[in-house]
Amino acid sequence: MITLQPINETNFMEAVSLKVSEKQRAFVASALMILARAYAYRDQNAICWGIYNEAQIVGLAMLHDMDEEPACYHLCEFLIDVKHQNNGIGQKALKLVLDHCRRERKFDRVEICVKKENADAIHMYGKAGFWDSGYQDPDASDSICMVCKLSDIQIKPTARNDLPNVQLLWGTPEVMKFVGFPDGLHETMEHLENEWLPWVQNPPVRQHYSIYADGIGYCGESFYNVDEAGLACMDIKLLPRARGKGIAFAGLAHALNQAFMIGNARSAYVDPSPDNEKALKLYKRLGFQRTTRDVHLEDPGCPYVYMELTRSDWEVASWR
Repeated sequence: MITLQPINETNFMEAVSLKVSEKQRAFVASALMILARAYAYRDQNAICWGIYNEAQIVGLAMLHDMDEEPACYHLCEFLIDVKHQNNGIGQKALKLVLDHCRRERKFDRVEICVKKENADAIHMYGKAGFWDSGYQDPDASDSICMVCKLSDIQIKPTARNDLPNVQLLWGTPEVMKFVGFPDGLHETMEHLENEWLPWVQNPPVRQHYSIYADGIGYCGESFYNVDEAGLACMDIKLLPRARGKGIAFAGLAHALNQAFMIGNARSAYVDPSPDNEKALKLYKRLGFQRTTRDVHLEDPGCPYVYMELTRSDWEVASWR
């Protein structure tokens, strides 16, 4: 099984020992340089993983944010040790890197700069969905810029210009019927702007997201709120036109990732209506399980189904 694991004091020396062939040294930095670059780019949220085949480290992958327009993830380095090449490990590891980006959804694309002579790498990236963007970096005339678009779905922190869409979502009876508002919830714009938005946008403890998709426009919202006990209350709501397209899964997965990674939640929970069969199915797909409501959330009269997902279970599921 191929996995991505962080580099730390226990595997650093093994990581440094990774090598490529003599020919590939013109295309790929040394393992030590990759680790040094990850440290140098730490202000750009750089992350360097060890690529593992079962219990053995066989490669490295380094990713960081690129804020230049268009903003994207930059897959800065990707190395498979010469002893473990040509057996599909690189393709599987690349998929895991892209899956990480899709879950996080900070940007909607990944870019990589590849030497024009590196035909094997260009072929591998092409199979993973990368294409030549046509952009020529003036500082790298011997390379091509390849791009992989992650999704047609955009998930961003809710801002003032999203509030008319939030107002529309909440005012739709079909959206709100399972949360106690069969006629919709009709909030004033003044309340949303002056009271709700300042409260709901309070990272890392609390964050509200607006979801958009190509061909649909505004789809709905996702949300997390981590309480003092480390429990993250989760929410997802979509307009009818956005349902049945995988958008709810993507929207809630993004919020979960942020609740655990940014909000440092120990567990996340949802409490859907027992009549909301589609929501129950969605939460089960994400790994939520029915359990006893946490004691500090105890509500003897609550008619809803309590479901919880631990951080450790989410981390295991997210690397499958």
